[in-house]
Amino acid sequence: MNELKQIAIIGGGITGLAAAYYAKQAGAHVTLYEANDRLGGKIKTIHRDGFVLECGPDGYMARKPTLTDLIQELGLDGQLVRSKTGTSYIYVRQKLRQMPDGSVMGIPTKFWPMVKTDLFTWRGKFRAGLDLVLPRVYHGTDISLDTFFRTRLGPEVVESMIEPLLSGIYNGTLQDMSIESTFPQFITIERKKRSLILGMKALTPPVQAGATPREAGKFLSLRNGLGTLTEALRPAIDQLYLNTRVAAIRPHEVELSDGTVETFDGIILATSPEALGPMLGLAEAAQLSDLKRTSSLTVLAAFKETDVAALDGTGYVIAKREGNALTACSWMHKKWPHMAPAGMALLRVYIGSEHVPPLLKEDDETIAAFALDELRTIQHVGKPLFTKVERHLDTMPQYEVGHKAYVRSFNRALAALDGVEACGAILDGVGLPDCVDSAKQAVERLNVTPEVLV
Repeated sequence: MNELKQIAIIGGGITGLAAAYYAKQAGAHVTLYEANDRLGGKIKTIHRDGFVLECGPDGYMARKPTLTDLIQELGLDGQLVRSKTGTSYIYVRQKLRQMPDGSVMGIPTKFWPMVKTDLFTWRGKFRAGLDLVLPRVYHGTDISLDTFFRTRLGPEVVESMIEPLLSGIYNGTLQDMSIESTFPQFITIERKKRSLILGMKALTPPVQAGATPREAGKFLSLRNGLGTLTEALRPAIDQLYLNTRVAAIRPHEVELSDGTVETFDGIILATSPEALGPMLGLAEAAQLSDLKRTSSLTVLAAFKETDVAALDGTGYVIAKREGNALTACSWMHKKWPHMAPAGMALLRVYIGSEHVPPLLKEDDETIAAFALDELRTIQHVGKPLFTKVERHLDTMPQYEVGHKAYVRSFNRALAALDGVEACGAILDGVGLPDCVDSAKQAVERLNVTPEVLV
């Protein structure tokens, strides 16, 4: 056991809470500073009239094990639920159209479903097929997702399927997004197989003759909401300071906005990116603080199930060229049946980032009415029982082309500050498991009894 006993965590979102947990498991005394009046960050669960309302993330990718391992360690594995599956849709050319069978993250892997789909014209299908013979696009220098996919598969597949599916993850545009920082697996696939279609097909497990494909949801969540995770991690904090802003971080010192200075053996920054520059006073940190971030609005609407058009599936994404202000609609009661009482429906719609600024000056009722009007151009819904609007302001970091270089520069500069580590979405990925991974690695880098954490 080494001497890193007093640990400060700056930030009380999922990353900071996970860092507190792993530091506590290693035997440290944990102090956490949070600028807002609540823990959880983007995770926010509300229970109302039998509904479970997830105002932030509603689940996480099951294939990433770190968060599931943490949930099991916390004794919450009995609450784990897997998402339901069904037909996936894309709203394009003023109609909800089924996603072609065999499409993986927008990449077609089966011949006949691609031939039969009405998502693309014959010209678009032929152009996508050229992926089978085209040379590699990535040559060791970061490029945008738009450049990569448009060159490999053509404009129709990008605009009608890939862009609606992938841009929503980062609440941004493919033209800005770095392939190295967002989906580096496609670089690996192209390097190994050259063709994306052949590469994704090789990754799809074959179905044995006579066997029925087993549909399993790709996401996991908690029956009582992800807010349960926040509550379960809270006991790892020995001293909690809410509504407390940190003005500066120096080796082994935390200076608060009121001038108070506290000393610690180790400090972990799990704060929002805009705070990194002012806190650290490093040019490389200021560079991360200045990177583009986007805002979003989500609207949850509860209905009687009879007042919502019945479709098989869990929701749909919307092609940007349709001109609708919404980017997607999730049928939460079908994706997560535990989120709505029997006979009820729960929809969550996402308003595109370019429509957010003018709406921010409006009240929640106006925003909800606007979102429902946009929704009704796509599907029938009646009068909601209630709505809940959630505003996410400047919270989504944009991994633009060259992002990895910025992160490398920041990490090199941070290494000069003894006993200070950083973690979070701006550095290691926006998903909940990515944030937990990042927190665990930050604690390990502080050498807080690493054998306990392995």
